Amino acid sequence: MQSNNLELFINLTLLFVRQNHVVWLLCALAFIISVVVIPIIIKICKKEKWYDRLDERKIHSGNIPRLGSIGFVTGFVISSVVYMVIKDDSASSLIPFVLAGFIIFLFGVIDDFRNLRASFKLFIQIMAACIIVFTNHRFTYIGNFAIPEIFSLLLTMGWIIGVINSFNLIDGIDGLCAGLSSLIAFTFAAIYARNVAHTATICLFLVASLMGFLIYNKPKAKIFMGDGGSQFLGFMIASLPLYRSSDNFEYNKFLVMINLVAIPTIDCIAAIIRRLREHRGIMTPDRAHIHHKLMNIGFNSKQVLIILLLLQTLICVACCIALYLQGLSAFIMLLVTYAVIIVLFSSVHFLNRRAIALKNKTETIVS
Repeated sequence: MQSNNLELFINLTLLFVRQNHVVWLLCALAFIISVVVIPIIIKICKKEKWYDRLDERKIHSGNIPRLGSIGFVTGFVISSVVYMVIKDDSASSLIPFVLAGFIIFLFGVIDDFRNLRASFKLFIQIMAACIIVFTNHRFTYIGNFAIPEIFSLLLTMGWIIGVINSFNLIDGIDGLCAGLSSLIAFTFAAIYARNVAHTATICLFLVASLMGFLIYNKPKAKIFMGDGGSQFLGFMIASLPLYRSSDNFEYNKFLVMINLVAIPTIDCIAAIIRRLREHRGIMTPDRAHIHHKLMNIGFNSKQVLIILLLLQTLICVACCIALYLQGLSAFIMLLVTYAVIIVLFSSVHFLNRRAIALKNKTETIVS
């Protein structure tokens, strides 16, 4: 039965590839726009001295332009709009996501310049989340358990806001946020290719535009995405799976999603706990995120990027496999996968503590 499911998945994916030539042309358009626009943004940023702000969370030095998100968001939005014009039956389902995502991006870019108050940023995130929730895109089930409507609304809004801020915090080394987002969006495309072609399509537009950005954002980065980009990606990654799909995906949707975004969300939760324990503001930057801990252990930034992207790839593969198992089997597999991720994070945490203790001991002996 499971081999039949896998064969069906492969056949439907190949059918989607063969029958959607327009999609691939628009993916190429998204990529080209991103590749062409970003050098222009780099030149403007250098001329106007619009460089990334340095804080304790960042590991780079020097002046790096920060508005790379303009390139990949422009590519994504233009391809999506052209697609909605060509496939007019897609507009009603796609407009809320493109519109709300653009709102998040716009105020994120403003935040890059004006450093908006946290309360105002939260208001914008709530407004964007409301556009999604009140167009009837939300979590309705966890397994066989039907979520009461009021809790469904609150859960979905909390989910969107939480993931937005998690992706904003994980954007600390070259290529990481864009790399994680590309893998997750591509996984969405594979999941939705079976029966929700419009959603699979805009996931591919997002991947294509990010590939153009990564040409300039890979180590050593020539440009960063800025808060506008990381918040936009967090919003899209949180919102896109809220489309209805197959019954098996709906049964396991919540678990699939907490697995796919486990790296940024667990890191974010750990940061909040750490800062509350230390009596600091939860938005205070520090150098104790997962990538900092891996660097403390002894890896360089390129190795950290490879490790985290490899882990994300394995998570994506596990989620795809789980969706082609029977409901309860998939549920168990997803729980086990999440437990393994937590164990890996805990191991890194304790190895980091040991590395810091050893470093402090060595400095004490030397002094």
